Amino acid sequence: MVRSGRSPFCAEVTRVFAGTLALLLALHMPGLQAEVVISTLPNTNLGGSTVSDTAWKAMLFTTGSSPTQLDSVVVGLNPNPTTESTPFTQQVKVSLFSVSGGNPDTELLTTGLVSVTMTARQGVYTFDASSFTVPFTMASNTPYALVLSSDSSTIKWGANGVNSTTPTASAGFGYNTFLQSTDAGVNWTTSLATNNAFAISVVPEPSQLALLAMGAVGSWWAFRGRRRRRDGNRLRSRGLPSRGGAVGSWRHGSL
Repeated sequence: MVRSGRSPFCAEVTRVFAGTLALLLALHMPGLQAEVVISTLPNTNLGGSTVSDTAWKAMLFTTGSSPTQLDSVVVGLNPNPTTESTPFTQQVKVSLFSVSGGNPDTELLTTGLVSVTMTARQGVYTFDASSFTVPFTMASNTPYALVLSSDSSTIKWGANGVNSTTPTASAGFGYNTFLQSTDAGVNWTTSLATNNAFAISVVPEPSQLALLAMGAVGSWWAFRGRRRRRDGNRLRSRGLPSRGGAVGSWRHGSL
């Protein structure tokens, strides 16, 4: 008699893979397991760097060894002038650029100009993945630039500590430098102030979760095989029939 449909072997592997992938996806849902990979928060200074439609500022960083999806960008923002009473509404644009020759090159995604109502003079504001034009996966070991700008009314990119304070990076990410431009990104120069307040959070890229699931299933199946061989050897040493024959019969498609 020939057994129809998938073999028990295939069915079991499929169940284990699907269950493992579902568990990994649940553990890494955006907003649940997002990881801050580079930051200078909190926003402790009343002043900061003035950004406008022509005055841009950029923080350059390099990603870790695995692709990741951008989950959110948090920036510290202050009114300009700093004497303005709150609440106070101004415009800000948060963008991610590629890097070429050590400078921001091509805009990859952006919030566009958005209105931010500042309820405090030293506030922090979150732009999650839905704030940007498209979901974005950052390649591994690749430099990018976080760029802030505004409209002609200007806004202050807040700061933390003294000018020489630098961002803290983790998960294989690295801080490179801060740059500034006075001509809307045409030319860039090094900024002495490296303490502008921000945080970038990421989540694992979906294909990486699938690879993790495959690795987990492979490890589990290898362990299962070792255990079956061990049990078979124990039975044979006692003069008892092992389960190998029964398994072999359905593997060949017959009973």
